[in-house]
Amino acid sequence: MQETLSELKKCIKSYREIDDDLRKLNAVVYEKRDARKIVEMQIADIVKRPEFSEFKKMKIEEDGSTISIKRPAEWTKPWTLSQKDLKDITAQYFASATQINAEGLVKFIVDTRKAALVADEFSFARTVPGDNDE
Repeated sequence: MQETLSELKKCIKSYREIDDDLRKLNAVVYEKRDARKIVEMQIADIVKRPEFSEFKKMKIEEDGSTISIKRPAEWTKPWTLSQKDLKDITAQYFASATQINAEGLVKFIVDTRKAALVADEFSFARTVPGDNDE
């Protein structure tokens, strides 16, 4: 039992050390995200100007990456649906639909959510050659 307890303590200590490292890394990540948000606001202030009205992308020659610019009202935010919202939207559909079917319900739900989630701000995304998550 003593040997097992010693082994458990060793694992717990290792867990704590890893958890401490992750907490420190997360603090740095949050700082970097805040800094990126500030730069995104600066970019938005610049690309709002009329001379940049058709500006959609910028290639960065140093690494071959591309910054894509999505303008307000040109994109919808990703969304989820709570059970309450699903019930509410479904009730709206059944109250207003003249022809009820599954495809119509799905279209109604998507259209209802998309309308509520049209973005009112700029969005910036960087793609790097070799990234497979596009």
